[in-house]
Amino acid sequence: MTVRELSHVELYTKDKIPPVHHLVSALGYERTADCVEVDRSSVLLERGGVRLVVTSGCATRGFVSRYGEGIADIAVLCDDVATIRDAALAAGATVTYSAQGDPVVAGIGEVVHTLLPLAGHDPRALPAGRAWVPFPGRTQPAGRGDALDCFVLHLDPDVLERYAQFCTDVLGFARPAPAEFTAGGRTVTGLAVYGTSGQVAFALVARAGALPQWPDVLDEGHAVPTGPDRALLRTGSLNRR
Repeated sequence: MTVRELSHVELYTKDKIPPVHHLVSALGYERTADCVEVDRSSVLLERGGVRLVVTSGCATRGFVSRYGEGIADIAVLCDDVATIRDAALAAGATVTYSAQGDPVVAGIGEVVHTLLPLAGHDPRALPAGRAWVPFPGRTQPAGRGDALDCFVLHLDPDVLERYAQFCTDVLGFARPAPAEFTAGGRTVTGLAVYGTSGQVAFALVARAGALPQWPDVLDEGHAVPTGPDRALLRTGSLNRR
């Protein structure tokens, strides 16, 4: 049993306004809904089948101060949630539950995975658990529609290999392959994690030096394999529905 596709990705930032502006004005995302809670404020962005939740506020400060701005939750759609939950526990992860009763897997690096059932999933429904308010006057902005290739997870070096193994053994992704990525205007070497569609779901990069800022989580260019197949690889934007 494997993860079939991504539901949405949540980014934790110090200030959500700059990344939201960039994603809408430059990368062609549509602002579809907002949610303001006691300890956080979030914006839901969409482009095609890709959904991003950009969040800032008191609830994000601990994560940002420790790990930098970046991906906090990758919510995945599973054909068998219970089997993947049990496999995660066997691999040494911890499991809590959301207010909706969905398992939230943590313990392998700082990123958590909310496990959602694929059966009955409505791709038009807003992510559950928040009081979303639809953004008025929704229009598709004229951005560079092919600019964003994938997301880059910056992980501590001692965590990266364990997380890559977790993606393969528990989540059912193909074995990550070495590749080079452009993130935050810099070329970095990491691992490309492929989903069941054959497209790159996200990239894993060893964290070094200063904590990453939000542009570091975006691959806006090409990914070049560093293994036997050195042909230019154009990655996909997550796992499209």
